[in-house]
Amino acid sequence: MQIEKKNLLTPNEVTFILIGIMFDVTASNLPNVVIANAKQDGWISVIIGAIYPLYVALLAIYVSGRFPKENILVLSRRYLGKTFGTISNFLFLLSFFSYFPPLISTLGIIIRTDAVPILTPLKIYVVLFFAGVYATSKGIKVLGRIGSITFWMGIAIIIPTISILKQGSFLNISPIFGTGIVNILKGSLDCVYDYSLMELIFLIYPFINDSSKIKASTLKAVGFTAIIYTWITFISIYYMGKDIIPKTIWSFFNVAEAVKVEIINNFRYVFVFFWIIIAIKSLTIFNYVCIFILDDIKKIKSKKIVYVVMATVVIMLAKTYYGDLLAMNEITKYTSPISTIYNLLYLTLITSLIWIKKGEAK
Repeated sequence: MQIEKKNLLTPNEVTFILIGIMFDVTASNLPNVVIANAKQDGWISVIIGAIYPLYVALLAIYVSGRFPKENILVLSRRYLGKTFGTISNFLFLLSFFSYFPPLISTLGIIIRTDAVPILTPLKIYVVLFFAGVYATSKGIKVLGRIGSITFWMGIAIIIPTISILKQGSFLNISPIFGTGIVNILKGSLDCVYDYSLMELIFLIYPFINDSSKIKASTLKAVGFTAIIYTWITFISIYYMGKDIIPKTIWSFFNVAEAVKVEIINNFRYVFVFFWIIIAIKSLTIFNYVCIFILDDIKKIKSKKIVYVVMATVVIMLAKTYYGDLLAMNEITKYTSPISTIYNLLYLTLITSLIWIKKGEAK
């Protein structure tokens, strides 16, 4: 696999891209998801849920150690054969693609609700999609820089929420472990959706400029994301409590609205603006991944045509089936587990075959 040096990523850029694929607008709804079972212990469920991306990271560390310049698509065909390997890779593509329509639909709802209500969903989808396409066309190096910028934007809107500690109550998170370990574990399964797509590391580790830093980059990505998600969940429960959160749509938005910054009249508007930029970053990564895998399966002669076709499919799906939150939640409660389970089996299988045949010549 030949990679030009100008396209190589620094270890930090790899970390930021991985955080970027996991950390998107769905994080604002994470507290709503985990308290369904874990109640006030939802933040503990989020910590436990980090076991999933950690497992994926450990697999990637092992595989990249054996084949630092060959991604999972190449290894899949090598160990499963060309036919089954290509089919497996296509299903891997679909697992990423399944997150695309709900993401763009969620962002459209946020924009219409909190930013520009006069715009129609179709106009929003088109602008968002092709903003992502433009950034994607600049290459993976630009993707790394966008991931870096949006990471710090995320930190910039999360740090001020520390001030909410003065307004919340420890009673809202008490008693700790009060819901029982079974419900806490159920809550950890509920948040796997938000931790998913760490699998991207299997596509981008050949692009790192120092293969010895893959371990550090992936583990840092898991650690930072777990800290961010745990804080978002903790402060939301601490501020509103398990009884109020279900009455909100995006609970973390309510937390941001309560933040008081002297030089800013309404922190919520800054929060929404940054959140939109963070979501566009996610759209950019999804565009890149889909085109990358498609190009590996069958060399693309005209990416412009593929972008138009993909945009049409994504926008039609988003408009037809993901138009409102109820419909979206009803669909994703099936598609998310399927995608996660497939990726888990797919990556575990390839890694196991590599381990079994480690004594053979490469």
